[in-house]
Amino acid sequence: MVYNGISPIGMLEKQWEKIEISNGKYHYHYMLYKFTKSSKNVSLIDCGNRFNPFLITNVAKFENLDPKKLLNLIKIVRVFTVFQLKTAIDKSLKTAPDVIIISDIDEVLKDQSISEDEKRLSLSSVVEKIKGINLPVFIVGESFMFTNITVNS
Repeated sequence: MVYNGISPIGMLEKQWEKIEISNGKYHYHYMLYKFTKSSKNVSLIDCGNRFNPFLITNVAKFENLDPKKLLNLIKIVRVFTVFQLKTAIDKSLKTAPDVIIISDIDEVLKDQSISEDEKRLSLSSVVEKIKGINLPVFIVGESFMFTNITVNS
């Protein structure tokens, strides 16, 4: 998706590692499970309203782990507009996470009631904020994932 020459992917491609994936919903739930299983506090900024705690619960039960313990390590901030995204990042950082996952960032750009210029300005501010985070950050879409950490191939 491109908005007046600025795409979420394009703003991150130059500095972050891009990983091609399929079924982004599966990938970020799997990452949530793996991080919490390792006792990591995870902040999930859910831009697509797609987080499903039952996916984490089912896998935890299958592996004889306490799902409540894992779910308590996940702090969720839901975002519905691009204007809420920067505030959501600030709120997430206040929870002292070990990892931040931002899901479906392009979903917040589909709102037709927001002008393209407002989307571009807000997105630019958000991308700069994300670049300054000193934690592992994963931005997951349906067919891509970006991370600010080096991933071994």
